[in-house]
Amino acid sequence: MRRGDLPPGEWVGMQLDGVLVALTDDVAVTTERPPEPDDRAQALAPALPRHGVLGRDAAAWVHAGGRAPARACVLVPVGVRRPDARPDRASAETVFAQGDVVLVAGVPVTSPVRTGADVARWVEGAAAVERLVALASCGVDLQEVRARLAAMTGRRHVRRAFGALEDAGRRVASLGVARGEPQRSASSGRAPVMR
Repeated sequence: MRRGDLPPGEWVGMQLDGVLVALTDDVAVTTERPPEPDDRAQALAPALPRHGVLGRDAAAWVHAGGRAPARACVLVPVGVRRPDARPDRASAETVFAQGDVVLVAGVPVTSPVRTGADVARWVEGAAAVERLVALASCGVDLQEVRARLAAMTGRRHVRRAFGALEDAGRRVASLGVARGEPQRSASSGRAPVMR
């Protein structure tokens, strides 16, 4: 549900009453079920230009939930004009390999492993570790992310990425998250769906 679908007072009142859970400032879902990747992808879809793909922190949020990003990171292929800046999005150019983009509720999003590599490279410090742990708890194998990063040796922020990945791996081990196995959501009892 979008903010504009309701009068302002109802929007706030329904959140205060626990009927709606805000995903972003402008999108909420009912509390009948926990938000899923489809809901989160649809919440960020308005930020996407024609050739855009949700990436980095935004893609991690779509796949794993947690704290919503302040702005959607929109990735466009190299050579495509970068979208104009807007308050709801930041953009960057990138090269996409085959399999780097998946559709979640019809919204193009970087694949979970590509997302993990991008988060490790481009998201700073503790926020990167938090997102990587969340991705691992949804079934992303951090060893696959490590292999992806190893192929990028010499590129920007790869050294920092290995540090974030090490920290995330230690945290995942301490939490007992099984590598590569999706963890069940405590509230829904279902494994997250990644399409």
